[in-house]
Amino acid sequence: MSNDDVSAENLLNLILDEVDDMIVLADGDRTVVWMNASARKNLDMSIDEVVGQKCYRILGSTCCCDDCIAENMIGGPRHCGCEFTMQVGGSKFECCPVPYRKDGKLKIVVQHIRAVSDAP
Repeated sequence: MSNDDVSAENLLNLILDEVDDMIVLADGDRTVVWMNASARKNLDMSIDEVVGQKCYRILGSTCCCDDCIAENMIGGPRHCGCEFTMQVGGSKFECCPVPYRKDGKLKIVVQHIRAVSDAP
């Protein structure tokens, strides 16, 4: 296989599918455009069920779209304080959004979602 056969997008998707944490990509309107294998497994949803849905709805997050820190922050990542319990298994997770802006507009939000330990 030559380097011409592997696009940067395909390579990135391959790498992110190997990450244990959930990674969800949403556009500037918080509409999901992609998620990794861990997110599909933890959410017990196929990519077709999720793409086009609002991120806060599929995650059951305490944040609504208007209050998401990704809208207001320039750098990233920062913990926005969103904690939610997954419906599958009852585990707690937190979301750390990383916004990507171009020409002053929010283009995409990478949501890094990881399990939260109840231990002190």
